[in-house]
Amino acid sequence: MSLKDKVLSELLLSSGEYCSGRQLAEKFGVSRTAVWKAIDHLKAQGCKIDAVTNKGYLLKEIPDIYNQKYMELLLEGTGFQVQHFTEIDSTNKQAKMLAGQHAPSRTVVTADRQTAGRGRMGKSFHSPTGGLYMSVIVRPDLPLTATMSITACTAAAVHEALKKFGIITQIKWVNDLFLHGRKICGILSEGSFNAELLKMDYLVIGIGINLHPDPHLPEELKTIVTDIETETGKHINRCQLLAEILKQMQKYFSEMPERTYLKIYEENSCTLGHKVRTDTGITGTATGFTEEAGLIIKLPDGTETILSTGSAEILK
Repeated sequence: MSLKDKVLSELLLSSGEYCSGRQLAEKFGVSRTAVWKAIDHLKAQGCKIDAVTNKGYLLKEIPDIYNQKYMELLLEGTGFQVQHFTEIDSTNKQAKMLAGQHAPSRTVVTADRQTAGRGRMGKSFHSPTGGLYMSVIVRPDLPLTATMSITACTAAAVHEALKKFGIITQIKWVNDLFLHGRKICGILSEGSFNAELLKMDYLVIGIGINLHPDPHLPEELKTIVTDIETETGKHINRCQLLAEILKQMQKYFSEMPERTYLKIYEENSCTLGHKVRTDTGITGTATGFTEEAGLIIKLPDGTETILSTGSAEILK
């Protein structure tokens, strides 16, 4: 950890108290000039720090930069363990490798940027610097048929987490969150299964959220996706949002038998009531969800079918 990060950690852990420059220098075995330079670097990154003679330094506001100590403080008592990367090909790929090596449930992989982010149905997920990219390992004692439920439960948890920051999203079946009619979040669940017992060995849940504008957004995505800053003007700290998402996931996963997530999923759906077309060519009106989060579609002849996998395009 660099001196800059060590100093930031101390400021974060000071709980609103001033940190003496002399004490920081002594703790890290450096000069007070080195501490001052570290403070200067933090200010350049967007940290708002008060410097008062004979009192020291006080962190007033932290910018959108990852700090491990801050993350540990936010997640204290939850059991989540975060591994962070500045750049990675795919957080899901890394998490699957760790899961295969017996990493425990609640292991989390995050990255500032993905070079080969993955979406559903083999699609790529554009993942520039500035978004929140995370993958969570879970080892639920659930049957294979619960995979859709877990994805829907995650969508509800992300919706509730964003709501804490004043962001009200809509959920498109089964795994996307929309803001003002365009996508800001995608969820991808991948796992390993015990074929003999028909149960999950582990599931890796990948979540990608667009927080800030991307000047290099591909032309074909400009009418499809958006970001939170563009739509609301809000700057959300990634560490704080990551922690809130994990806490909401913990809450709603613990309530899976009661399906408390399903009410949130239904109330904030942008799919229900609309005409949809499945990837297999079926066209009808989305009328509800099953207890396992399958999409109920009313066909033109009045009969119903249930979509338990694949995708459903909303028709205008």
